Amino acid sequence: MLQAWASPLAADNDRSLGDYYREYQQELCRYATSKFGLTTVEAEDVVQAAFARFAPLADSGEVENVRAFLYRTVNNASIDLMRRNQVRRSFAQSLEGDLEREIDSAGPERIAVGRQLLGLISRTLWKMPHKRRKLLMMNRVDGLSYAEIARREGLSATVVKKHVAKALAACQAELRANGGD
Repeated sequence: MLQAWASPLAADNDRSLGDYYREYQQELCRYATSKFGLTTVEAEDVVQAAFARFAPLADSGEVENVRAFLYRTVNNASIDLMRRNQVRRSFAQSLEGDLEREIDSAGPERIAVGRQLLGLISRTLWKMPHKRRKLLMMNRVDGLSYAEIARREGLSATVVKKHVAKALAACQAELRANGGD
């Protein structure tokens, strides 16, 4: 019975992990995308994980049927990925529901205070030098790092960091001065 699963590849101890990868990678990716509906990138990640699991066993001769082992590993990894994605989607949906409830529960007073604070910050931003405001917005709104902003603007990361710090300090000072702490 065990011989039925044995592969002629098991007897071929001269094959490297790279040989197996070249032979089965595309086939396994197609399997993961067609059976589980994974994207190409997800399928490639799953196949890569399967080969990472196979790597320590490749030279040991413990795996009699390499192809079957890789298919089973890709199958299990695909199922695990789908479960993780479902958990993420469920969590995101629960957060979305919480946010909607919070927005719905915002009373007129809270909305008015929020608008006042937004106006205060907006006026503070427009009072500061253009360069400082631009660097702050690139960092806090666009989410760029100091290094990325420095590269784009032809400045040093230290200069960018100092401008952003001064801009934030100005906003905090204005909030404190107007009771928006």
